[in-house]
Amino acid sequence: MVDRLGVEDAKKLQELLHQAYQGDEKLGIHFGATTVSYQGVIEHLKSTPTFAVKDGQQIIATVSVRLPWSNNPGPYALPHLGWVATNPAYQRQGKAKELIDWVIQEYVAKDLKAAAVSLGTALEHPWLRKTYQKLGFDEVETVRKFPDHQTVYLVKVLDEARYVKAKSIVSKNH
Repeated sequence: MVDRLGVEDAKKLQELLHQAYQGDEKLGIHFGATTVSYQGVIEHLKSTPTFAVKDGQQIIATVSVRLPWSNNPGPYALPHLGWVATNPAYQRQGKAKELIDWVIQEYVAKDLKAAAVSLGTALEHPWLRKTYQKLGFDEVETVRKFPDHQTVYLVKVLDEARYVKAKSIVSKNH
């Protein structure tokens, strides 16, 4: 079962993020979630829909949906998945994949009626990009935002006709 997290979950979410992203630190890749403050998590939860799979009260996996109109939008005028994390004790069980699939189908497609969804990861990460591609995401661009890694952005199209139309409108306006 998927739960939507609230500010009352901030401490547990912060602990999960710090634990889950430690493996990336060992690869020399620093994601902001690795050291996010408690107050930063509270602010995130106030403005960013965040979902989780739990085992009792313990958060097993989480994913947030950064919205284009929020104070922390993604790089495109699309919902953007972020803070994808799995408790290290539950890794390699498909929990994050199941949660991502649920969030895309039940929230992004059904509730937001979005034509596509984006996410970003470190180009240098040994397996994340391939994992997201297996989930139906395609690479759209790579940028250098941080000194320790390049960010590759990927998009999963949910409604091709509306996505193409939206892209043409954005192109005309820029």
